[in-house]
Amino acid sequence: MVDVNRRRFLQRTGVAATGLATLGIGTAGAERYGIPIVSTRGHYNDDGGLVAGETQTSYDTTGDVPGVDTYCANDLTVFIHGWHKKGDNPEQDAKDKFLDAKNTLENAGYGGTLVGYSWDNDAGSGDADYGWGTAQTVAQENGQKLAQFAVDFKYYCPNATLRFVSHSLGAQVLLSSLRSLDVTSWWDEQGHRVYSTHMLGAAQDNEAPTQEWSDTYNAIANETAATFNYHSHEDDVLQWIYNSYEVDQALGETGYESGNTPAPNYNEFDATSQVGHDHSGYLDHLGDELVHHMNNVPSYD
Repeated sequence: MVDVNRRRFLQRTGVAATGLATLGIGTAGAERYGIPIVSTRGHYNDDGGLVAGETQTSYDTTGDVPGVDTYCANDLTVFIHGWHKKGDNPEQDAKDKFLDAKNTLENAGYGGTLVGYSWDNDAGSGDADYGWGTAQTVAQENGQKLAQFAVDFKYYCPNATLRFVSHSLGAQVLLSSLRSLDVTSWWDEQGHRVYSTHMLGAAQDNEAPTQEWSDTYNAIANETAATFNYHSHEDDVLQWIYNSYEVDQALGETGYESGNTPAPNYNEFDATSQVGHDHSGYLDHLGDELVHHMNNVPSYD
């Protein structure tokens, strides 16, 4: 069993706003893989509620996550996967996605460390929407857990660079985490930020980064140096989900809603020519663009 640095936690504790502890204990359960993983898989039931023994901020690790388990990494990227409704093994599919992300970024020149964030992306069994509504609830709830990891990591590694990359519904986890961090006093008092965030094919309303959603607008502006959105106008998976279930359009299809004002450090990349209809292939097509943006954040903040 792997606690999130229980020995360090016992040495010092503290509490920040909104219940995020400056040192949180994650319960054990994630099996060591090869790529370090922060996991909340199994924390939610099919109704989107927390299972017994888990809290709004608890998380597991594979025992080799920089900062909370081992020595600090100078540059850490957390990759957050998306929705899963195909196949029989969503956890293994998530691991495969993490490996793809690691290889893609390294091949494009990224020299930092990648950590996977694994969550209950298969929760929900609704016949009408295939569990989409429940999956969104679980994604939103995971924002606090990812924020807790960010707090823990920056407590131990205050000078490290922290980044988030998401695919599809993972964007809702990412943006929810920024909103949680934006009301966490310890984090802000220390001057911490998620240096760059990168959303690939975001299954999130296209109003989210604009003034129409003031809490998300402020969270992007306050808690990131620069945020990047990569979208494809031909992404028919997002067209199907948002036209059918949300009666809206997705950030990963259209970019931010026309006529609205996005956060000043929010940047868009139209990836239609590279990605086309390939919702699952954003990483495969955009590795060079991601790493370029990672290496040039000051030009976009």
